[in-house]
Amino acid sequence: MTRRIGILHPGEMGAAGVKTSGAHRRRGTWPVASQDGAMTGFRSETTAAISAVREALHIAALGTGEVHAKAGRDVVTDTDVAVEDRVRHLLAGASSWPVIGEERGGDVPDATPYWLVDPICGTRNFASGIPLFAVNVALVEGGRVAVSVVGDGSNGDVLAAELGSGAWRAREDGSEPLAPSASSLIVDLGAWPSAAPARDQAARDAAEAIRSDRWDVRCFATTLSLAYVATGQIAGCALFATPGLVHVAAGSLLVAEAGGRVTDAAGEPWTLHASSLVCAADEHFHEEVLGLVRGGPR
Repeated sequence: MTRRIGILHPGEMGAAGVKTSGAHRRRGTWPVASQDGAMTGFRSETTAAISAVREALHIAALGTGEVHAKAGRDVVTDTDVAVEDRVRHLLAGASSWPVIGEERGGDVPDATPYWLVDPICGTRNFASGIPLFAVNVALVEGGRVAVSVVGDGSNGDVLAAELGSGAWRAREDGSEPLAPSASSLIVDLGAWPSAAPARDQAARDAAEAIRSDRWDVRCFATTLSLAYVATGQIAGCALFATPGLVHVAAGSLLVAEAGGRVTDAAGEPWTLHASSLVCAADEHFHEEVLGLVRGGPR
């Protein structure tokens, strides 16, 4: 039996989880680049996803193309579709596993691995000329996020993680481990619930975060914020209603494998079933952010 996914909506989750905390470890040596530029030390699936995301960022750099209305205030650009089609093609050439994408949809299989692709996460930003967007690719195996690659539309960085093996900035000449940090005291809030009472509660939580004056509050409107937690550029992120697996699967593994903490809003380990996501650079800061979404900072 398979489940059909078109555009994923809040609460439309898959099955099982992702490693959520603890220091990362690396099997063998750090990933490096060979003389021909190919990455070694990563799984072949990771290497394929890195190449696909690099191409996706190149396509995105060419511009948006036409911008089309979707449901509500949502939009899609010609580039969203072009990026997804290209990433699908490249992943299909690297494995026989199905691809589920934000724009083209797909069927989630019961027994085999599958790819999740969000070609442009932060399309409204992208369509408005704001370079805060991400290209998200994740591989799900056995109901867990096993591989993730995120492309940063603001600077072209490509970030990769493998379950149990760490998180890295994948450069053309090698790689370097990601290191979360809470020093910025920046918290990103987003993925607002679509209706009351959950939306009203999220608004109260956001107001409390501003009123308390404990952090610098941002609303990036893209799951690029998860990558920023993994790299240490921001300290934490709370998504009140996760917008769909294609958006959050890749970033959640990045944070966890970098050594950050990832849960749902109840403080339970984040899984593909979760309808919210709270992540932070370390346990202490995570408790502060979690306190916010539980009714006020601790």
